[in-house]
Amino acid sequence: MSSLNRKLTAIIVILVFLIIVLLCAGFLINRDTVIPPHITPVKTDSAVPAPVYTFPFEQSQITISSPIDPSVYAGAKSSDKYTYTRGNVSDNLQLTDTYLSMINDPLQEDFYTNLISALRTVREKQGLNDDEYLEFITVFVQSIRYETISENPPKFPIETYVEQSGDCDDKSLLLAGILSREGYNVALLSFPNESHMAVGIVCPGTDYKNTGYAFVETTELSFAGVPTEILDGGTQLVSRPIVIPVGNGTKIYGSCGEGLYLDSVFHSSETEVNTLSPRIDAMKVQMDSLYQAHDVNGYNMRVPIFNDLQNKRLQYATIHNYILEHQFDRKGTYQYVKQNVPA
Repeated sequence: MSSLNRKLTAIIVILVFLIIVLLCAGFLINRDTVIPPHITPVKTDSAVPAPVYTFPFEQSQITISSPIDPSVYAGAKSSDKYTYTRGNVSDNLQLTDTYLSMINDPLQEDFYTNLISALRTVREKQGLNDDEYLEFITVFVQSIRYETISENPPKFPIETYVEQSGDCDDKSLLLAGILSREGYNVALLSFPNESHMAVGIVCPGTDYKNTGYAFVETTELSFAGVPTEILDGGTQLVSRPIVIPVGNGTKIYGSCGEGLYLDSVFHSSETEVNTLSPRIDAMKVQMDSLYQAHDVNGYNMRVPIFNDLQNKRLQYATIHNYILEHQFDRKGTYQYVKQNVPA
């Protein structure tokens, strides 16, 4: 082969290579891409004290604390929370990639490990089974102060933990992150129409809006499996959520039935109180009239009926208030209600 032919061959090979490179570059540039938030450590001389959480669970007052890497927290706090997209990316894909990236950022794994170690210590001390352990973790996150700010992007779970406050998506990311690492089959339930987020847990016999999961509220104390119907401000939670599975856990929750029973008794007892109150008030007016008229027989005949109505109202009100004040104790509250609900 002549020198000229060899040069031409070399030029052709180079041109072909350049064309391939340009085609690949064009493919990558035009490819649908999501670039979600991520944590870049920030060196800092400021120490971050380990947050201390104290909250009630079942019959105990629990205190937990775990150490924090200041550089990871500082990096999470200062990170760009905006998700960048290229190409034809659906809202659902953008949402899914954003939340999963924020839950699973690898720099948070030591944070999860330390926190879960503290949670497991309590589990072992209290002798909690899988259902009770899920409830314990849920109550811990529900007990974190709820705080919402307009135009507030979601926090990384480490931020919510350190700052001891968060809104619905902040607290849901933290709860889903912990539960998934403890082997539970969980998902985020995102309601863009109502600007709300909750957590889903697989629970036999309970299927919230055909999602395959039971509903777990994170913004306030609530029994696992009991769905929120009306949000703060009066917004009704009516849309079907976007379901974002988190992790590959297989553990399920088996106590939704008891939580739903308690919720039904909570509402029915309120209805009974509201039904009995006007009857009691009307009878009191009638008895006062009989008393003023010196109708002793008529008055005395109504006394046991009046007392019975008052006792029933007190029973229902007591049960209603007990359930309201013990949302951190599904097991104990269920036992109490079964023993005290009027026949």
